[in-house]
Amino acid sequence: MIRHGYTTCGTCHTDPSGGAGVLTAYGRAQSDLLLRMRYGESSESGEADRTNGFLWGVAPLPDEVRLGGDFREGFFSNQVEGAALQQQLITMRADLTADIKVKRFRAAGNIGYAPEGDLPAALTTSPKDNIISREHWVGVELDDDGAWLLRGGRMALPFGIRMIEHTLWTRAFTRTDFDATQQYGATLSFAKDKLRGEVMAIAGNFQISPDEFRERGYSTYVEYAPITTLAVGVSSLFTRATRDIVYGVTDYRYANGVFARYSPATPLVLLAEADSVYQSLTWNGHRGGFAAFVQADYEPVQGFHVMLTGEGMNSGTAGEPSSFDGWVSAVWFFLPHMDIRFDGIYSSLGVPPEPGTPSSYVNVTTWLAQFHVFL
Repeated sequence: MIRHGYTTCGTCHTDPSGGAGVLTAYGRAQSDLLLRMRYGESSESGEADRTNGFLWGVAPLPDEVRLGGDFREGFFSNQVEGAALQQQLITMRADLTADIKVKRFRAAGNIGYAPEGDLPAALTTSPKDNIISREHWVGVELDDDGAWLLRGGRMALPFGIRMIEHTLWTRAFTRTDFDATQQYGATLSFAKDKLRGEVMAIAGNFQISPDEFRERGYSTYVEYAPITTLAVGVSSLFTRATRDIVYGVTDYRYANGVFARYSPATPLVLLAEADSVYQSLTWNGHRGGFAAFVQADYEPVQGFHVMLTGEGMNSGTAGEPSSFDGWVSAVWFFLPHMDIRFDGIYSSLGVPPEPGTPSSYVNVTTWLAQFHVFL
């Protein structure tokens, strides 16, 4: 949306930092006017089609209630060098979300089904086929125009650029995607003039147990937009877990980074982020690594996007060569509330040395096709 001069997120998203939650009525209208393919129809009147509403406008809602549904199905093909080809259908999302706003009071919640994965968000305890809740929170707007919002509950961590590509190394390495790594805690967000940001006190993820696995600390970002087509920001995160869910030992985890969003011309948007990550693993030493990406999003005609993404990453393991990959993507918003996406990803993954074996690289080719519909 920065290509259209929107630098803040709370105007269109019920989550003040964007991405998570449902769209506001204004956000739904803009998705119809500015995002989907119009097939020659003019959007200059500023009037969105009635199908922009919940359930394509069939079920009108009171102003105090925002409802949404999100279904995303994908076909995944992955070829690791020297290994058998993997192919499968993946249900990426099957969620329902609600947001209620009564004067200054806010409440939001999400419920969904995950046939596999997303275990940090699971409410049930099966290895697969779980009921999940990615977020649920209550909040209060601290001023008349809603620029300041105080919330408590399970929420996405405020850090870096909110990206639907949750497997990007900047999101996976820092554990800050909005797919399943949300945490419980309290946040204070603000959006005033050219400045926006959010800070969160992290209490841990109470949907995993025992308590020793839960991370506690803080996460924050601040972003400044000197002009309506450029925004730059900084992020910081610190957590401590008595027993890290990945490494199984006490882990002090730090992440700090910078990010930018820029539209030099309306058809083109550039996104970039670079984060350093440092971990202190009790009895297992220290490691310092990084993750970074640059993405170019070109929209030759409204509703159709071509994207190129480049990534680099190093986890900080001793002797590990840095990993790199490149994405070629196309997204078509072909009907109201619907889009399809294709990604081709080539990765060169650094493998650290082991006794008697030097460091090396493993090449991976991934293809992903997705169909997405939101209510």
